[in-house]
Amino acid sequence: MKKGLALLLTVIMIFSLAACSKTNNGNSGNDQTSGGSKNEVTQKPEDQKGNGEITHLVMSFMTWTGAPADTQKVQDAINAITKERYGIEVEFQISDSSSYKQNMTLALSGGEQIDIISTILSGYNSMVQQGYLLDLEADDLLKNYGSGIVDAVGKEYVDACRINGKLYGVPNNRDMAGGRGSTAVATEYLKGIGYPVDDSKETVKVTQAEMDDIYTKLHEKYPNIELYRPTTLGIAQLTEADLLGGNAFGVLMNWGKELKVENVFTSDAYKELCTRIYGYNQKGYISKDAITDTTAVGELVKAGTLISYNTTGKPGIKAQESNLCGRPMTIFQTMDDFISSSSVASFPWAISINTVNAEASMRLLNAFYTDADLANLLAWGIEGQHYKVLDSGLIDFADGVDATNSGWSHSVGWLMPNQYITHVWNGNDPNLWENIKSFNENAKKSAALGFSFDTTNVATEMTSVQNVYDEFQKSIEYGFVNPATGIDEMNAKMKKAGIDKIIAEKQKQLDAWAKVNNK
Repeated sequence: MKKGLALLLTVIMIFSLAACSKTNNGNSGNDQTSGGSKNEVTQKPEDQKGNGEITHLVMSFMTWTGAPADTQKVQDAINAITKERYGIEVEFQISDSSSYKQNMTLALSGGEQIDIISTILSGYNSMVQQGYLLDLEADDLLKNYGSGIVDAVGKEYVDACRINGKLYGVPNNRDMAGGRGSTAVATEYLKGIGYPVDDSKETVKVTQAEMDDIYTKLHEKYPNIELYRPTTLGIAQLTEADLLGGNAFGVLMNWGKELKVENVFTSDAYKELCTRIYGYNQKGYISKDAITDTTAVGELVKAGTLISYNTTGKPGIKAQESNLCGRPMTIFQTMDDFISSSSVASFPWAISINTVNAEASMRLLNAFYTDADLANLLAWGIEGQHYKVLDSGLIDFADGVDATNSGWSHSVGWLMPNQYITHVWNGNDPNLWENIKSFNENAKKSAALGFSFDTTNVATEMTSVQNVYDEFQKSIEYGFVNPATGIDEMNAKMKKAGIDKIIAEKQKQLDAWAKVNNK
């Protein structure tokens, strides 16, 4: 998704958020009687209580800034439902985005109880290879206790999460596509330079030259405010590369039209991207401490110390980013909408190998995909305390509450299992979820959609190349090193570390996958 979804795509390239991008909330529904939505999935027999006892489960996920202030209140409200309907109580274990991966690795490797887990930022493939996740189809676990998930998401998307034919995670309902080349800019600064802001537009389509012209004027008007903060999602947000296997070490160029694995770091697209950002840095657009500052971009904008950042476009992105930043944002987009090979399986929900009860974990996960009351609590918090329902059927902050003081404004609604059965936030089209479905259907799609990469044969090379990339990535992609020299130095070290072997292995596996799938 910015750091957001931003981090989101860290995810797909991890990397998309939305990132991409740092961002995110939006939700829907008109049936206010039960707090549910017109899209609510019919409950199934397997959703009900197990043996009558209350099972205690731990559910782990991240938000950009860690556990919200009202985590205990929301957890209690959810448990009031889950104990009665499912015989389960859940404990949330929430980390901030910068520490989530490390916290999960330590907990899982240490044998700590984690039952349901979001694989975002931790690397779904990596977690599978490390043996941290259960096979969801073993003993008919998904079939018997999670069929509502398949109904809610669709078999095609579920199958896209398979690794070597086995299913270790299920995707959430969200924007699978991403509008690349998207930038969120605080609207007040645009008005300050006389830009004709059109609040009726979800996204403003511009050329890169037009975007650069806007930046020039903004910097002239506001020279003492950081204009632009790069993110680790650059390749996945700002080029046409499809990051095979969720990493940049072997990609498909040109929107994944051909199944030819290439080195993105030797491409013209990568050089052009880094050269542009290097130019931004030389002009003073980027803070000198951008590499070391881990503050979320949304928090920087909220504090008035940052004007813009990259995100990942989608229906609802304007309201999402505005909520995230606590002020109106305008979204620009210079590239196309795209579903990459790894997008669907970027960060599935999974059941940990450390679970105390696989059956109960699957029943609870199924409930979060099918029970609108639970989905709304996860996404928006408690009605009357965190949000209120408007006469239009949309929702907004409760009286006396805003983004700065809400105890459950986590901006990661897109991360939760099923947004499609939640309310739509005020400022969005009431048909937001249908719009996102159409957005996914109409976006460009990689020819390798559903391909997963097994790193077993190149595990050593993956580690070595990743270490090289970690050494150079921020300095080059944040514009602190001249790409004319920095990229060549990085590529030389990557070659020595074995990137060519990784690319060859990806091509071999991709060819085999294509043969089986008639591609």
